[in-house]
Amino acid sequence: MIQVTDLSKIYSNGKGVFNLDFQVSEGEVFGFLGPNGAGKTTTIRMLLGFTNPTKGTSSINGLDARTKTEEIQRFLGYVPGEIAFFDNMSGTEFLDFMTRMRGTNGNHRQKELIDFFELETKGRIRKCPKE
Repeated sequence: MIQVTDLSKIYSNGKGVFNLDFQVSEGEVFGFLGPNGAGKTTTIRMLLGFTNPTKGTSSINGLDARTKTEEIQRFLGYVPGEIAFFDNMSGTEFLDFMTRMRGTNGNHRQKELIDFFELETKGRIRKCPKE
């Protein structure tokens, strides 16, 4: 499902992600752990096509993460730690907005997940306190 080969992102200060290799099979649960500054977010951003690697390759579901970004983002979800919501928007309004932004049709899976996680989407979105 995910294939990363010799992936590197080198910043001008010499820091970055270097020669990363891993794969995640379909159905596998994979933990991506490390201390602050280890390159976790940079790696995820390369996989999602938000930033280009200095070298190496990566693919998701057989699609090149550098050249097939739009196709990947149609079926892959990502919730960044620094997410910002629109003020006074309900959960339902936010989900409808994201559905339109992604250009997806229908929301059957969305409703399944709302029911599964027992989410209340009619209320206004509020920020969760940082621990």
